[in-house]
Amino acid sequence: MSQLPQNNEAFDYNPEYAKLYEEAGNEQSSLDTSDERLMPANESPIESSDEAVGKRAANLSLLFGVLSPLSLYLVVQISSYYPTGENIFLVIFASPFLNILGIWQGFVARRRGAGVRAIGGLLLNGLELCIFIGIVVLIIMFLIALSNAVSGSR
Repeated sequence: MSQLPQNNEAFDYNPEYAKLYEEAGNEQSSLDTSDERLMPANESPIESSDEAVGKRAANLSLLFGVLSPLSLYLVVQISSYYPTGENIFLVIFASPFLNILGIWQGFVARRRGAGVRAIGGLLLNGLELCIFIGIVVLIIMFLIALSNAVSGSR
């Protein structure tokens, strides 16, 4: 059985053990290792950074999924204040752009192994992009029907 104490702190602060340790030519390690991150033995620093990137990408994907409907709400508010449509086209394309960014970040998160949040962001952004395309198609069909009704009455 080893003669060293089981408690590392007792070893560090006990001067008798410290003398024996110094006589062997070894220096005591610094107790302040707060800068170093402890990782499990089977996990490399590269894997932990990939996981962190994946979690950040999953969070961004969900954030873009939440901001996209808010941008559509902003379009409705701006169109009510400016009925002539000044600068509204810039805001209209913010929603699908945010959805495309969200889908891209979801794929990045899946590739990096973020798990369920990556799939949630992908589904949220994909569904919102389909809804946006459906709304645009309905508006275009309504405008075509309206133009045919106006041109047919002449």
